[in-house]
Amino acid sequence: MQSLSPAELAPAFSLPNLTTLNDAAPLPFSALQQRADSAFATLSGLNSVNPILLLNGFAGLDVEELVQDLVKRHADHADLFDLCYAENLHHPQKPIWLRLKAGTGIEFCELVGQLLELSSRHLEAEHIVERILKKQGQDEKVADYLSSLAQHVASGGGFSHPILINLMVHRHDNRIPIVHARQFTPEQLFGAIHFQTEQGSVFSHHHLLEPGLIHQANGGYLIVPIEELLDQPNLWFRLKNALATQRVEWSRPSEMAAFYFQPEPPPLDVHLILVGDRLAVAELHLLDRELDTLAFLRADIIPEWDAVADLPSYLGYLAHLRQKYGLRDMDAGAVARLCRYGSRITEHQHRLSLVEAQLVAMMQLADVIAAREHSELVTERHLRLAQEEQDQRLNFLVEQSDLGVRDGQYLMQTQGREVGQINGLSVIQIAGHPYDFGEPVRLTATVHLGDGDVADIERKADLAGHIHAKAMMIIHGYLANLFGAEHPSPLSANLVFEQSYHEIDGDSAALAGLCALLSALAREPIYQHFAITGAVDQFGNVLPVGGVNEKIEGFYRLCRLQGVTGEQGVLIPASNRLQLNLSDEVADAVAEGRFHIHPVARVEEAIALLMGCEAGKVDDPYTLFGRIRERLDDLNGHTMESGFWRRLWRR
Repeated sequence: MQSLSPAELAPAFSLPNLTTLNDAAPLPFSALQQRADSAFATLSGLNSVNPILLLNGFAGLDVEELVQDLVKRHADHADLFDLCYAENLHHPQKPIWLRLKAGTGIEFCELVGQLLELSSRHLEAEHIVERILKKQGQDEKVADYLSSLAQHVASGGGFSHPILINLMVHRHDNRIPIVHARQFTPEQLFGAIHFQTEQGSVFSHHHLLEPGLIHQANGGYLIVPIEELLDQPNLWFRLKNALATQRVEWSRPSEMAAFYFQPEPPPLDVHLILVGDRLAVAELHLLDRELDTLAFLRADIIPEWDAVADLPSYLGYLAHLRQKYGLRDMDAGAVARLCRYGSRITEHQHRLSLVEAQLVAMMQLADVIAAREHSELVTERHLRLAQEEQDQRLNFLVEQSDLGVRDGQYLMQTQGREVGQINGLSVIQIAGHPYDFGEPVRLTATVHLGDGDVADIERKADLAGHIHAKAMMIIHGYLANLFGAEHPSPLSANLVFEQSYHEIDGDSAALAGLCALLSALAREPIYQHFAITGAVDQFGNVLPVGGVNEKIEGFYRLCRLQGVTGEQGVLIPASNRLQLNLSDEVADAVAEGRFHIHPVARVEEAIALLMGCEAGKVDDPYTLFGRIRERLDDLNGHTMESGFWRRLWRR
């Protein structure tokens, strides 16, 4: 079986002619998000009141920058206004709002102050009123308020606060407001009514109203992470009600609920952008079945880029990130290394990660090393050192695992042959820890007289997840289909992950488990210098798995601890070729012929490598499958011919 060449172990990018990353024209993240771009173009032309756009995002996304870029490109939603609250001259406990022309709020307050002063002196103030109304486009509500104010002063009425107007929202320019709500309370989102205590009396007035994020976004866009709404479900329903009624009800502390103070709810004119990953969206949908109807406009934010179709645009994105964070320029070698890093994140040789947080983290680490060496450019070596330093800082658990192998506490073999024993591969993932690593695991299989059942010890010990249980059932289905089509198997088997004390899940060990069982059934030893990963179906096809790079690197690490012989290697599903992006150390070992990667597409191909014999057919007694069939027939009493010469030449 032909092993993979070194060129197949990592992506190779054909970078355009550039000396440094600075040669690439910067492209923002939004330029690579055609789906989101289309959604904002539709949103700008949507004939809807307070529409909702739902973006399916991911962690590490700068959603604020994305929305700002797309709003600049498409938005014509610019009905901006200033908002103030004034004392209700007829009912002080119910302050009223006044909607003013954008940017005129401060002047309005000054003119009202002049109007009040002139009126209190019984001087002519009609010119002030005309000036205000002209500024406010003859707004009827403003005109009514000014008329009531003049009458109130003329009648000698008093005020609850010497300053009549509380300017809550003032637009300094014509920029469309985009407010990103983060970690908010109900009061921070919807605004708050504050209360004062004076001489034992509790009271409030229009100057004790504090605007919320929704008031600041009024006339523009409000970005709300769905996770925040899931933490406070009642806020979603309150927000939904505000969008529907086009009014924002004020919040007040629960202990003040008994005090009567009811400001008039201000008008709401906002575009709501909900952002969350698919799990969060699903949870919100479970919370509110109307979500599909309300947020019918949706778009996926794409976390990957096609390197084959358009690599220059990706380089432009990297140049944008460099400028955005003020990092050093990179030479061509560093750019290629960074692309390879981005490809490793996606686990695909033709795809590149767009996750800003991960890319910038590596760029910043390399920038620090370049600064340490007083280099003006970040080079390929700086990036490689950054990766190595990061790995070293996070690989304490790996060292502990290696220590177990050195001390002989963790029994693994990378040489010799054993019946019913095989090296499987797992990936250790720890919640909250960013460093996944591969760890070999020893699988053993034994057979005994029984009813043909395959006993999965992990499942019986409640140490296996549902996907693992499914994989074991598939193995049973494969064996039953191959050897039990005519007669039930008289042999049962036990399969176990040795020295595994935590819950395992997934189907990537199915191929290893199946080969161990076949080895035990045929009494054919397995070469221990191989490790194997892959799922299987009931017909013996090998299926792709995840974490293939970490698994290969984990077995190479074990071989290095026990001595690299030149024979060792890993069998992977052939369909996982494009996921390969191995470390320099493993790639060098393969290039030097000290380590090997074998792609397999069928169980029979894996048997040929692992046991050095042909799997063959069940009706051919000189093959592995034939020997298993014959052993089962012997135990079932169905053997038709068992001559001395056949038993002698059976192998």
